[in-house]
Amino acid sequence: MITSTANEQLYGLIELNPDGMILKANSEGKRLLFSDDTETNYLFNRIKNNEIKTKLHECFMGKSNEFMVTMESQPYFFLFHRTFVEQKLEKIYIYMMNVTQLQNSHEQNNWNSHLLSSVGEMAAGIAHEVRNPLTSVKGFLQLMDQTYNEEYSKIAQSELDRAIHILNDLMSVSKPEFIQEKQIRFNVCAELESILLLFQNQLYSINLTKKFQNENSIISGRKDQIKKALFNLIKNAIEAMPEGGSLIVEQFEDFHGIHINITDSGVGIPKDKLRLLGTPFFTLKQDGKGMGLAQVFNAIQSNHGTISVTSEERKGTTFSLTFSKPKFSESYLGGHSMVQAISIEAELSNHMRHNILEITAVWLDYMKKHKSHLVAILRDNGELTYYQEHGNPLMQIVADNIAELKTEAIMDLAKGRSIVSAKTEFPIHLAWELFQSTRGIVWNAIREFYFKSKNSLNTDELFALERNVNNIIDLYIDSYTAYYVNYKEELLKAHRATVDELSVPIIPIAPRVCILPIVGNVDTYRAKKIREKTLFRISQLKAQKLIIDISGVPFVDTAVVNHLFKIVKGIKLLGCSTILTGIGPEIADTMIELGVEIDSELVTKSNLQQALQDIKIFTA
Repeated sequence: MITSTANEQLYGLIELNPDGMILKANSEGKRLLFSDDTETNYLFNRIKNNEIKTKLHECFMGKSNEFMVTMESQPYFFLFHRTFVEQKLEKIYIYMMNVTQLQNSHEQNNWNSHLLSSVGEMAAGIAHEVRNPLTSVKGFLQLMDQTYNEEYSKIAQSELDRAIHILNDLMSVSKPEFIQEKQIRFNVCAELESILLLFQNQLYSINLTKKFQNENSIISGRKDQIKKALFNLIKNAIEAMPEGGSLIVEQFEDFHGIHINITDSGVGIPKDKLRLLGTPFFTLKQDGKGMGLAQVFNAIQSNHGTISVTSEERKGTTFSLTFSKPKFSESYLGGHSMVQAISIEAELSNHMRHNILEITAVWLDYMKKHKSHLVAILRDNGELTYYQEHGNPLMQIVADNIAELKTEAIMDLAKGRSIVSAKTEFPIHLAWELFQSTRGIVWNAIREFYFKSKNSLNTDELFALERNVNNIIDLYIDSYTAYYVNYKEELLKAHRATVDELSVPIIPIAPRVCILPIVGNVDTYRAKKIREKTLFRISQLKAQKLIIDISGVPFVDTAVVNHLFKIVKGIKLLGCSTILTGIGPEIADTMIELGVEIDSELVTKSNLQQALQDIKIFTA
């Protein structure tokens, strides 16, 4: 029986047992979360909001413990909390809080201010780091306008390389990599030992203490990424103790996972700066770029780990890392042997393979009832027949990877499917709808398998299976999205290159005489391309006179006018004179505003015909 508190609450609260059955719910929690069309006490059958249902699934999988959603045009913060008794999961609590109400009643916890502050500080860091080399480039280019010096060019090039390197560092943190090393299992204590050996020359003035509780602990992930993160954390700890101190590297294991603590007795971190750790370009080092810790946080989180920091100024800092235990660990599965677990999942895999058409038929019935527009598109694209004859491809991927994850195979399939969709102009948001609807039917099929086979799952086994299946689907969706977007970007680049080529038609009309008709709007990008193509073609044709006709240009802004007149100077350096025709009143007004003066470098004519007559190409 679901009960609620007597007093009305400003926050929602749901109490669950480990199997996801609702024990208690206050009135606000029921109002926000539950639908009224069912009386079941199973949480996921009561939730009316699909976005919340998906995010709570991720919480049950251990991917996160909090998230934000918008309901009733208001932002709500969800907190997912577990309680344990003697290392056994006892209850789960879900708290739902209206952020706006929290802001009004607790001004000191103004999260928007913190968020805006963090964004502002990161933007300032980017601006500072990139501005320095670009300022140097600007200075040397100004010097080169006065006198050419090869040394200036080399320095400007190196500064541009530095700016690009900084931006690449930022991209490595903000953008996930889809061509990655394979996930493997490895002994984390052995890797910590090998990393510490690299610092033996720096450890003479530091008291090193190693506390490895479970020396045979195995974690699963991309080993090189995790090793690099551990290396950077140990390096930072040593650098925080320039006059010596104590370094403690601790490892232990419990029900929650495998833990690593790296503690130093160094200078510490101010409390107001702790929240900025892991933000790109934030650093406390005088000569630091602020990318090291950002990459550490990214590496740990991308390998399904968590990282937290505690610190006190002049006393030291502790970085705490937690990794999930690898799948099929006996202790994690609550007593089932590895062979039994593999056998059950292999049986599930075979069940899905052999029944793929029936499961797909259930999915298609659901789609016809709830998403008929997608079924119509699949029919028009000719893919509906493929689904009916071969089954849903994503369901097949789940079936093939439950027993053993084959990352590269999933990514290859996602790549092939995404490119086909991109070529046929299948919208990506509709593809996501297909994937999410497939996820729900897959879980229905899994539940039916366990019901019919009489195999039971305890809570830990359910979480392990849920994490496994959803990771397979998420990997496919992420890879599909990345390859789809990449294909579209490459296609746009190719189209733009073709347009660029066609938009600069330099036409030879007589020996050493050419015409460049410019038609349409000209922005800064196009003006740059016109300059590059024009200088190359003039040199190639060895032209001595170029007529630039801009009568087909309706409008250009001040920056573009300046850019176009730089073309004239470049052409003169190649020994070619320029005649400009077709200047309209708007462009003339812009030239006056800019103070652009017509001198001997440039001849202007009212129209193209007059220019051709004056150089005696033809007579009137």
